Amino acid sequence: MLCNVCQAPLGAPLYESRGKLSLTSLCELRPGRTRVWCCDRCGHLQGEPLPDTAQYYASDYRILLDHDDEDQIYDTERTADGGERIVYRTQHQLRLLLERLPLPEGARLLDYGCAKAAMPRLLAAERPDLQLHLFDVSEMYRSHWDRLLPRERQAVNEAPAGWHGSFDAVISFFALEHIPAPIASVAHVAALLKAGGSFYGVVPCTVGNPADFIVADHVNHFTTASLHRLLADAGFGAICIEPDVHRGALVFRAVKAGVAALGPEPSVVRPQAQALARFWSELSDRIAAAEHAAGDVPVAIYGSGVYGAHIAASLAHPERLRCFLDRNPFQQGKALFERPVLAPEQLPDDVTQLYVGLNPSIARQALSDQPWLARSRARPFFLDGGAP
Repeated sequence: MLCNVCQAPLGAPLYESRGKLSLTSLCELRPGRTRVWCCDRCGHLQGEPLPDTAQYYASDYRILLDHDDEDQIYDTERTADGGERIVYRTQHQLRLLLERLPLPEGARLLDYGCAKAAMPRLLAAERPDLQLHLFDVSEMYRSHWDRLLPRERQAVNEAPAGWHGSFDAVISFFALEHIPAPIASVAHVAALLKAGGSFYGVVPCTVGNPADFIVADHVNHFTTASLHRLLADAGFGAICIEPDVHRGALVFRAVKAGVAALGPEPSVVRPQAQALARFWSELSDRIAAAEHAAGDVPVAIYGSGVYGAHIAASLAHPERLRCFLDRNPFQQGKALFERPVLAPEQLPDDVTQLYVGLNPSIARQALSDQPWLARSRARPFFLDGGAP
């Protein structure tokens, strides 16, 4: 196994899951253990590529395709009347993009790995002057693209020759973590940009969002050190990586010009990765202990994402699981592991154990002052093992 960023030999994996099934970012179970390696040369963390990578992204990776507006919750904010409004991930990404990437009037912009083109759709509403283009590795998003842009501004798998060296900016949101050969992809981005053009994007931050560490389709778990190395080696300068403006993610921007400054020290990564490995290795024991302590009672899981799916897959008695709860209206009414996804207020009265399947860094805040929880008999269990 060679590092996907610097090509150094990686040796033995840092982490290997106990079970014989792994979980994707779409909460699908796949055969095989999850393994993670750590590169001491550049600070990169990586897993094994899916054996059917090309087929998976061409036809199986169906993310948020049920509705044009379907999205993931990023946060909530107070409204003027004292209520609460959901802030979706793409909305937050758009705010950051407009703040951090100055785009001249009529700029040519490409979304690289655009999926259903949620970001370009919002961006077009804010900046109708931009010449937007789309690139991905799957034809299954065409119906969404065709409602936004003409075919000559779309490309699948290969970019037209006329696109090379033509873009003022390339943007990419949560795509590079899926790519087994990121060196080639970032070199491709550089080739598509004009001299002095900008590359702006977002990738998961494993340290800020531990779920990224175990999902099978995220072959790259970027750190600030490894992401800087990847961009610098591709010839980008003026590299800026922000770990604190998008929870659980790294926001980066770089320019196709100049020479990059020295990057972050990679030696800090291994201790952080070892802590993540311990968290996931010990979590199975904590779930088992909580399940044993609760006894033969109906249970529910708050959160229908990766954390919630991992809990469900770890239960020794899944027959006790009544439902998942999720505040996201796009999730409500769906099913996960053959259990319904309900609004939190629909928590069944007989549930007395509630597993909280959220990022531990936000889990307690997310459940604080929730009237539905105060009215219920359910006792919350948090993944970090701490008190409710």
